[in-house]
Amino acid sequence: MNRRELREQREISIVEKTIQLLSAQGFIGMRMSDVAKASGYSMGTIYSHFESKEDLLLACAYTLCMDEKSLFLEIASLSIPDVEKIITVAQCSWLISMQHPDLIEIDSLSLMPSVWRRATEYRAERLNRLHVELAQTFLGIVVKAIENDMNGYFKLDEAEREKLAHHLTHGMWGLCVGLSSTAQSGYASTLCPKSDDESYVHFTTNYINFLRGYGWKEESPEIVFERCIEVANRCIGNTAWYATDNKNRIAA
Repeated sequence: MNRRELREQREISIVEKTIQLLSAQGFIGMRMSDVAKASGYSMGTIYSHFESKEDLLLACAYTLCMDEKSLFLEIASLSIPDVEKIITVAQCSWLISMQHPDLIEIDSLSLMPSVWRRATEYRAERLNRLHVELAQTFLGIVVKAIENDMNGYFKLDEAEREKLAHHLTHGMWGLCVGLSSTAQSGYASTLCPKSDDESYVHFTTNYINFLRGYGWKEESPEIVFERCIEVANRCIGNTAWYATDNKNRIAA
């Protein structure tokens, strides 16, 4: 193994240990000295790779985002209707938010302008390029869903369909983030104390109504959602960090 490969392997090791620390301690509680201790490298070695704690956070977010990329690509390659790919992606987002709020926090913090300003331009640009790539991948799925699975848009030209796809995508992520944040905070149970723990029911109901608003005419949407969540669980199980058993294996 040459020097460049050794450096890359060392950086991967530091990032993996840092994700574990962030998961256990959070960003505010974690110190660079904790990273050095956990990884077995000196402070000088840590800073030779990452100029600041924020720089290291973006590297961790990039690693997790690569997991999301593999998830997106697997779903995109499935032989299922495009609207079901949208649903499956949304359910993956929901499941990950519910099962791994510690990892979602890393991703959320990496989007904060205050973090980007204290990180290196290289880390910030690399993460941004990956986000753009994921957005384009998903947008392609949405455009096909509008063409093939939604009613009322056959008169739209290509530019109009893409504009509509941007609106649908924006609304979808807003709904996903809002519903998962509400469920995590306990706000839903406060508003609806008699609903017990029905956060997934709230997610499904709101998402069905959202897609119907865009022209989805499925007669048995609940059955589709049941089918899609099985696919979502299977796809998450193939990831390095978001599958519970894989996460424990990495941390061992």
